[in-house]
Amino acid sequence: MTDDLSANDTTGVASRRKFLAGASAVGIVGVAGCSGASGGGSDELSGTIDASGSNTVAPITSWAGEQFSDEFPDVLVDVAPEGTGAGFQEFCQQNSDVQSASRQITDDEVDLCDGNDVDYDFIEVGLDGLAVVKNSENDWLDEITLDELRQVWEFESDVQTWSDVRSEWPDEEIELHARDSASGTFDYFTREINGEMGNIRDDYSATSQTNEIMGAVADNVDGFGWGGLGYLRDIEDDQPIEAVPVESDEDGEFYLPEQENIEEGLYSPLARPLFAFFSMASLEERTDLLGSFARFYTNGQHELARDEGFYATTDEAQEENHDKIDDWLDQVGASPDDLTVQRD
Repeated sequence: MTDDLSANDTTGVASRRKFLAGASAVGIVGVAGCSGASGGGSDELSGTIDASGSNTVAPITSWAGEQFSDEFPDVLVDVAPEGTGAGFQEFCQQNSDVQSASRQITDDEVDLCDGNDVDYDFIEVGLDGLAVVKNSENDWLDEITLDELRQVWEFESDVQTWSDVRSEWPDEEIELHARDSASGTFDYFTREINGEMGNIRDDYSATSQTNEIMGAVADNVDGFGWGGLGYLRDIEDDQPIEAVPVESDEDGEFYLPEQENIEEGLYSPLARPLFAFFSMASLEERTDLLGSFARFYTNGQHELARDEGFYATTDEAQEENHDKIDDWLDQVGASPDDLTVQRD
C-alpha cells in the first residue's frame, strides 16, 4: 500500500491483488459495495460488462466493479487480467466492453481497432510507479542511474555481474526478473529506459505475473527486477525485498516510489498514468449500463486507485474524464441525465 494510506484495509487489498494475479485466465466478477447517485436512468441496472486488459490496472477496475455490483446487484463486471497487449487484441476485435491499460494504445492496436470498426475513448483512472527492486540483503545497491538501468536491461547487454555495472560492486551474477512482452508495464519500461518499446535483453526471467517477480527477488540476494509498485507494497513488510532509489529525469536526484514523489512528478520517468478504454459500440448498445459504470468509476477514481495501492490523478484529470463521458453520450444520442449514476 502507499505510505500515507494507513487507514485502508491492507489485508483486503493484498488478498484481492493476489487473487487477481493468479487469475489471468479466469474472469473476475464484481461482488462488493459502494454508493452511487441516481439520475434519469433505470434504478435496476442489469447485465454483464466484460473488461479485458492490464494485469496492473485490473485491481482498480475490479474494485470499481465490485462496488458497482454492490450498488446494482444485477450487474456483473467480469475482469480478465491477461495483460495490456493481449487485452487490446480482445478489445479491438469487439470482444470486450472495457480495456484496462497501463500504457497508451499503440499504432498497431489503433490499426487493429480501425480494421474492426471499433471506436473507443479512454479515461485516466490513476497513477502507478514502476518499482526497481532488490533483495534486502543486497547492501551495495543504494541507488541507480537511468543510464545504469539501460546498461543492465537493453538488448544485447553485456552486463552479467554486478561488477559490470560498477567496479566496486560484487563479481556475482545478477539474477534478472521482469514482465513479459504482453505487458503494458514491459512496453512502458522498455520505451522509457531503453528508448524503444520492446528493446530488452532476452536472457532474463520473464513472467506475466508481477507477484512472481517480487517473490523471485525476495528469494535471492542477487535478484534484481522491476514491476508495478502495488505488488511490492503487498510483500515488503514480510519478505526481504525493497525498492531502489532511481535517478529522476526531472532534477537528477534519486527518489523512491513514494506517494509524494509520484503525485508531484518527481519519480520520473518511472511513474505513469493508468487508463480504462471504453467501447463506443458497447456504450451505444447499453448506454445506461456502460455510461453509469464509466461515471461511477470516475466519481470514485481517487479512492479506488488509493484503495488498491496506487496513486490519484489530479482533480483536473478527473474533471476531464467527466467531460469526456458527456461527449460520449452526445455521440450516441444520449444525455448525462439519461444515466442512473450522475456526476458527483
